[in-house]
Amino acid sequence: MESNTPLQLKPGQRALAAIVFTDVVSFSALMQRDEVGTLRRLERDFATMRAMCAQHEGAVLKTTGDGLLLYFSSAVQAVACALALQRHFAEQKKTLPEGEALTHRLGIHLGDVFIGEQDVMGDGVNIAARIQSEAEPGGICISQTVYDVVKNKLTLHVTNLGPRELKNITQSIPIYRLLLEAQTLESGHRIDPPAPEPATAAPPPAPAKPTSWKKQVALAVGLAVLGVIITKLASRAIHAQKRDEAQIAAAQTAIGAMLEEEPPAEPGKPGLPRQRIGRVLAEWRAELLRDRVRAYEEMNFPALANRLNDPRATTGVDPADLLIRRSSLARMAAMRNWMLAALAAYSKERPLAVRELTGTAPKEIRVYAGPDRRIYTLEGGAVRQRDLSTLKPALVGAVLVAVLRDTRTPPPRDVVQGVAAFAQFYGLPEVLENLRAPKPRAR
Repeated sequence: MESNTPLQLKPGQRALAAIVFTDVVSFSALMQRDEVGTLRRLERDFATMRAMCAQHEGAVLKTTGDGLLLYFSSAVQAVACALALQRHFAEQKKTLPEGEALTHRLGIHLGDVFIGEQDVMGDGVNIAARIQSEAEPGGICISQTVYDVVKNKLTLHVTNLGPRELKNITQSIPIYRLLLEAQTLESGHRIDPPAPEPATAAPPPAPAKPTSWKKQVALAVGLAVLGVIITKLASRAIHAQKRDEAQIAAAQTAIGAMLEEEPPAEPGKPGLPRQRIGRVLAEWRAELLRDRVRAYEEMNFPALANRLNDPRATTGVDPADLLIRRSSLARMAAMRNWMLAALAAYSKERPLAVRELTGTAPKEIRVYAGPDRRIYTLEGGAVRQRDLSTLKPALVGAVLVAVLRDTRTPPPRDVVQGVAAFAQFYGLPEVLENLRAPKPRAR
């Protein structure tokens, strides 16, 4: 948890907080195109967010990969800060060269949060994260709770989006969209209502009470109709299961074919033999272990990319081998981003089953990813929250195998080749063995 905050937040406390959740639009795609440049731009914008947050008497509680979680004791200050941030980024986009500006989404909710030793949790955080995903690129969305507090205190132009069903949130949350032009175009408060719902038809009059024989006929007809409905539902369920199995089988075939391809060191170039790539990555692994580079152990791909750009760390390395290192690292970064996005489709109620790839009696754990891009594991009835950097490569390999076996849509070629590079770089041949000959799925 970040500590550059004037607010006195202590671990173990609960607090009513206005939470601002930020996120970069199309971050994974930007990282695939230019990882180093995207991280540099992200740190630039983070510095702006931290400064403006402090100006509005807020606090940065933590980073969430490509976003920040901001805390305010006042919903008014939270909304004012969010508007200032998005206006700043809109102006920045006009002045910076093309491709140098990032686009952010912001979501705000007022709710109860729990301050842990290294994290902040609670419904307030989860709802703010989901509301952020409803915002347009460069926009802001707020909950009904926030709107009720600020509507008479700030000049706003608001569009009422109505109640929304948010992922893993049990109740519908009314959401409002803030328009950045509000204070320049409006002299007072304005709200655009949601589209009216169609009127409900009046219920038909109650039928006359049937006679005894009519009741018997109606009951028989009803049972017959119910039987037809149950048969159709069962047929649809069987059809859906067969369709899912066919989609998964097709995805496995496509993934297997991509694993057999020889990836090029540069786009448009002929593929390289997998044996050579494996040798180059094994030599690099030995070099990093010898130099005790923690970035290798933590799967810190940006730090490893910086090392590849440092002439002092690459003295004596063949330029062709250096190119293989760079291309393999870029593919591993694409693999990591895809894996986190794929795990977000699972939840505590419907986690992904992951089995260890080694041992005579492989253990099984349940895994999913939260909106904060952290990994959650369910082991023995307990939930553990972990950063990806703390997971052992063998466990990451097992997660990769599980999520690839469960996918109905094969990932991009760079992602699959990133899985192969990951297995070679970390010395995990069992990852590729399991993907090339997947075990039968229990359904």
